Amino acid sequence: MRRKGQLDTAEKVAEAQVIWWQKFALARFSRSTSFNLLCTWATLLVFITTLAECSSSTAYGKFGHESIFSVPPKVGWWLMEVPVTMSFLYSFFWLPGGSPAHKSMKSHPGSVQQLLGQVMCLHYSYRGWIYPYLLRPHPGARSNFSLMPALGGWLVTITHGYLNGRWFAEHGRHLCRQSWLRDPRFLLGLLLYFSGFVALVYHDYLVRDLRSSPGPRYRIPHGGFFDYATQAVYFCELWTWLGFFLLSWGPNGLFIFLVSAGNLIPRSVASHQWYLKTFGDEYAKLGRAYLVPFVW
Repeated sequence: MRRKGQLDTAEKVAEAQVIWWQKFALARFSRSTSFNLLCTWATLLVFITTLAECSSSTAYGKFGHESIFSVPPKVGWWLMEVPVTMSFLYSFFWLPGGSPAHKSMKSHPGSVQQLLGQVMCLHYSYRGWIYPYLLRPHPGARSNFSLMPALGGWLVTITHGYLNGRWFAEHGRHLCRQSWLRDPRFLLGLLLYFSGFVALVYHDYLVRDLRSSPGPRYRIPHGGFFDYATQAVYFCELWTWLGFFLLSWGPNGLFIFLVSAGNLIPRSVASHQWYLKTFGDEYAKLGRAYLVPFVW
């Protein structure tokens, strides 16, 4: 049996270890130190993503080029997006944890957690599987998706999936209450999310339709919000994630909205400049905004 002095020493060491770890958990969204550390890591990722995109446009799409480190766009998109689904399903269904209320409601049909889980699965069934399958790469650019954004993007996509799974299953206390389904934030978020998602799918179709017949590799898109902004798809993406943030109301939604903004806003500027350089006065006279119609 250990003496009292030994017990006191062990307790002090354990306490010091907890305090040492907590120093890195700058973001505080939960009583769980590990979850707060995850949120701190997610915050750091937002800054890293923004700085990386501001310094150089990620090498895919019109900014991609063929090399030994490139793959076909269909493969690149699938590689980049599919980890979200895997990490979400693992952290939501298989990891232990959560209050009795969380555990009970998670498996209850029609619960808040079930609904949010279905939203996640809907979004990434499209983005990770259907969208890559429907892509129509130009014959002249069959392998212009760099593996760097595909594999480097795993840092974001795995974090995104895991953060959502743990927030839904364990840390989002308001998600245990069915009354959240009547909360104005949830209702507004649901409206924004689904309207944004439909708009996103439609504008993806408009881009895809540019290659429905043989022609030049790049053309000016028209229709929908493309008549008012260069990057209508990015606008719809941010619109969708803003709705997701409101309906889930937690660091999970805030992270994906901010990291998407950090990636898509600088890329919108670069894309607008690319169109001006490629199409000259033909594009300039259209008077399109960068990202947000009629605003910027």
